Amino acid sequence: MDAKYKKMRGRAWILTYYRDFPDSATSLNLNKEVDRDYLKALVELVNEADREWGLCEFKNEDCYRKGRRLVGQHHKLRRSGKRDEGGYPTGIPIGKFQRLVQPLGYNSLPLSKREEKAIREEYQYRHYSVAKLADDWDVSESHIWKVLKGDKPSVLPSKESINIGTFKGQPPVPGRVVPKARGSTL
Repeated sequence: MDAKYKKMRGRAWILTYYRDFPDSATSLNLNKEVDRDYLKALVELVNEADREWGLCEFKNEDCYRKGRRLVGQHHKLRRSGKRDEGGYPTGIPIGKFQRLVQPLGYNSLPLSKREEKAIREEYQYRHYSVAKLADDWDVSESHIWKVLKGDKPSVLPSKESINIGTFKGQPPVPGRVVPKARGSTL
């Protein structure tokens, strides 16, 4: 775990999981020293436990509510004693939380204009890949693509006619209509 969590303040919604299954969903107020100490203890548990334990953060309060409900359903399934085909206890796998969580301390704030300009220059002049830029700037690749897309001005449709120098449509030349002869001409 990075030390990013030390800079976190305000409300945080934390998911702890053991192996492939959720363990708890916790709401913390990181402005309080007690909650900061609790988070520090969770991070130490994750770092000591040989990757058995994991820790991540819910994206927002709505995701936290959904995740807390899933954790409750998981514990209810475990207590029911049901087993799957392999004989393992049933439960809700951690994959169900994929769209609800993000890495602990993830900075989802937009980058400043100066930082966006630096990203564009590194991409254009130094030819850095999007993956390298995402790693260097600690943002997702999709965010880097949004920054790079913002570099191009939008193209507005021209108000002038595309057919410059061509004649406007003319009416057909008036003429006599000659009826066709019927029968043989012999």
